[in-house]
Amino acid sequence: MELLVFGAGGRVGQRLCGCAVSDGHGITAFVRDAARAPDGVSVVEGDVTDPGAVADAVGGHDAVCSALGPTDGADLALFDTGIENLVAAMEASGVERLVAVAAAGILQATPGRLRLDMAGFPETERPLAAAHRAVYDRLRESALDWTLVCPPRMPDGPPTNHYRIAVDYLPEGGQSVSTGDVARLVYEAAVDGRHRRERVGIAY
Repeated sequence: MELLVFGAGGRVGQRLCGCAVSDGHGITAFVRDAARAPDGVSVVEGDVTDPGAVADAVGGHDAVCSALGPTDGADLALFDTGIENLVAAMEASGVERLVAVAAAGILQATPGRLRLDMAGFPETERPLAAAHRAVYDRLRESALDWTLVCPPRMPDGPPTNHYRIAVDYLPEGGQSVSTGDVARLVYEAAVDGRHRRERVGIAY
């Protein structure tokens, strides 16, 4: 399987690529800085906010994974522009499968309200959650076969393979999950097609 990974130089992206390479899949890492690309992959250096670069990279792949994350508040615009570029490029090239990491704030707190809309939701987490809500809204409007993997706090660490998941909600009492386990779920969803057009909460 040929996978294109956005954010391949980050904590989740590096581990995601490692999972796929070890299983013999072809990986193209789309990164801002080629020096941060993991070993054993093809590398495309570019910016997700550049529609031409995204369009050139998407074609010829079976699925796209996104582990994009901001390094500071100014980078939140990459989600709005980036998802527009991704959706346009994927629909134009006929690549349907997209699995992306998103904030747990876009999961349901109740049947009628998202976690980020509840009183007491941390203000420091609200800007990122709001940016991911825009991504979720855009994907629902699209024709893509998408999955959003939604973790809470993500300490860096290898996969344990002992996490819990829930569709549309965060697993009850879940507070954290390692970057390795998030990467594993993103990878497996991309390869086996689970959780089509669903948000998936993941936690211990």
